[in-house]
Amino acid sequence: MYALIDPRSDGIFYIGQTSDLSRRRAEHIEGTDQLSGLIVRQIRLAGFLPLVVVLERCESMDAALRAEIFWIELACSRGMELLNAQAVGGAVERHATRRALNSTLEAMAGEKADAPDLARIANGRPRRAGEAWSAAERRRLAGMGKANMSAEAMADALERLPGEIRRELGRRSGKGKRRNLH
Repeated sequence: MYALIDPRSDGIFYIGQTSDLSRRRAEHIEGTDQLSGLIVRQIRLAGFLPLVVVLERCESMDAALRAEIFWIELACSRGMELLNAQAVGGAVERHATRRALNSTLEAMAGEKADAPDLARIANGRPRRAGEAWSAAERRRLAGMGKANMSAEAMADALERLPGEIRRELGRRSGKGKRRNLH
């Protein structure tokens, strides 16, 4: 278990687990398209690197996933604003957070930025992500589409990923017109 700390504020902004901390640290420093990666890019543009602190060592993957959930929940309960998917809320909130972080990054860089259940919870994935669609879900999706809800709002309501929503809507529309979801 480890935490990433923003040296500009000394605040923890990400908690994760890995079996290879050196590799994972390098991946974070390189910057990803995840919310935490956008903060890392901001930190680097300011001339710093994020700090990595070991929180706990675990003996198994199950223990690591449980510890990750514990540390994220503990940090959030203490008022820390983490960028883990589990801590940021649903797809609508993550989408808004990503937009805000990208805007800040663009302003800093002067250019556009690159665009079992324990594992799912620890990684902030919705409950029904990747599962087969039921007829009832398809009916709800159709109604949400008629109401012009965003893919992110539909994803939150159906406990799925926004990409799954877009794919299912694409299947429903067939070869004809496709909805433009943002």
